[in-house]
This record gives sequence, structure tokens and C-alpha cells, in this order.
Amino acid sequence: MLNSEKKSKEMTKKEHTSWKELLREMISLMLKHPWLLLAAVLPNVITPALTPVQAWFTKEILNEIAKGDKLFHISDLLSYAPLAIAIFFGLGLLKLAEKISNRMIDDRLFIELQRAWFVRRGNGCVGEQVARSMNDCENARKILDLFQKELWTVLIGLPAVIFWQLSLAPELLPALLFASLLPFITALLFGRLIQRYSLNVLQTVANVGSAIAQGEEQRLHNHQEKFYHYRIKFEFWKQSSEITADLAYWLSLVLILLLSVTGVLPLIPEQVTAAQIGIFLVNLKLINKPLSDITKVYNKIREGWPAVRRTLRPQYEETTYGA
Repeated sequence: MLNSEKKSKEMTKKEHTSWKELLREMISLMLKHPWLLLAAVLPNVITPALTPVQAWFTKEILNEIAKGDKLFHISDLLSYAPLAIAIFFGLGLLKLAEKISNRMIDDRLFIELQRAWFVRRGNGCVGEQVARSMNDCENARKILDLFQKELWTVLIGLPAVIFWQLSLAPELLPALLFASLLPFITALLFGRLIQRYSLNVLQTVANVGSAIAQGEEQRLHNHQEKFYHYRIKFEFWKQSSEITADLAYWLSLVLILLLSVTGVLPLIPEQVTAAQIGIFLVNLKLINKPLSDITKVYNKIREGWPAVRRTLRPQYEETTYGA
């Protein structure tokens, strides 16, 4: 009888803290501010769709330069100045709108998460609760960046780059996709370690707040040292994920050249024009952006998920991961 009751409680806890239930609650908090959310999302939808225009602009200039005997006057480039200014000024305004609107929705969601945590916080040390109300809620909010920014960069930006590549130089599309895949895969290898040390950091911050509130100096020093230890490890694995992805980006280019030159997998034609190379390099950088954002979203989810549980389910304390 006791065993069945224990299993029933464990099942109830599992269902209550399931990722689907927590994600549903997070989305419902975000949807409390639909107009602010729309203002934050629109620039993130428009910008990725327009960014590949840079590849078209590069092609036009390179084609013009490559005409005839390949000699040109610097003054000839002035005819492109108004168009270049318009393109980059427009993209700059969109980026400004994106930054401001994202800050507004971020702060509003932080407030909503604090309020949600406050009504569920239960009893406990004041210092620990203050620390959790600030630190845990801020880290939990980062999960919602997925729906504001990176999701749209991927859904809009990735197809836009592929479309422009098909229209400008379709023969290089296989190389483009191949080169962008390796950085994305390598960055995913660090997720579990990022989540482990993120939870360690959250717990030690709360313990530091508790020690301060209770005036326990030695306990404060111990938890501060643990915080330092966990924070360095967390930053090491997080930065390793992003740096490894950047390194894989260049390694993928070398791999493409080797496969093409040796004839094992000819992803690049034997002869290409300067304009084609220019388009490929610009689009490779552009397609790397949404894939890099996927990596950052994955890291954010791993980093922020322990905070989501601690914010929305403060009564269910997670076990500290091993150091």
C-alpha cells in the first residue's frame, strides 16, 4: 500500500514537472503581451529574409568588375553607392528595432516570471528567495528567446539564403549545405555539460544569498568558492561549444576543397567565376548565422531549463549534478 502511494506521488511529480507542461506555462506567460511580442518578432522575420540581398549586391559588383580586361575605374563604383547605402541603412534600422523591441519583451517576461514564482515560492530563507527571484527568473526567461528571435532566423533566414543561392549560383548549393552542417553538429556535443553546470551555478547563488541573510561568514565563503568553480566550468563548456562550431566552419571549407580536388565528392565545379566564389562565401556566412543561432538556442535551452523548473516548480528542488 505504501509503495503504491509512493509510486503515485512520484508519477504526479513527474507529470507536474514534465517539459511539455512547463513549456506550455512559459508560452502562456509570453502570450499575455501579444502586441509587444509581435513588435519583437516582426524585425526578426523581416531581417533574415532581406539579409541575403547582400549576396546579390556582391554578384552585381563582381560581374561589373570582371568585364573586359578586368581594369576598372574607382569612380565606377560610385554608381553603386546609393543602393549600398539604402541596403545597409535599411538593415541597420531593422536591427535597431529588433534590439529595442527584444529588450522590452525580455524585461516584461522577466517580471511575469517573478510574479509566477512569487505565488508559488513557499517558505524559506529570505536571502535564498531574493537570489532565486532574480537569478532563476532571468535564466528561465532566456528559454523564450527561442520564440522571439532564433526560431524566426532559422525558419525565414535558412530558406531565404537557399533561395538566393539557387537563383544566383545553384551549382554551389550542395557545397553550401555541406559546409554548414559540420559546425552545427559539433556544437551539439556540449549540451549536457552546459546544463549540469548551469544548475550548479543557480543552486550556489541561492546558497550564497541564504548565507548572507543568516550572517554565516564561513558558509558564505564556501559557497562563493563553489560558485566560482562552477561558473568557470560552465563558461568553459559554453564557449567551447561556440568556438568549436566556428572552427568546424573553416574545417568544412578545407574538407570541401579536398573532396572536390581529389574527385571523391566533387561539390565544387572545376572552374568557377569570381562572382560565383563571392556569392558562395557571402551565402556561406549568411547560412552559418541561422545554424549558429540553432546552436545558441540549444545552449540556451540547456542553460535555462533548470531555472524554468526552479521558477515554475520551486517546491520540487532538483538534485545537484556532480561537479
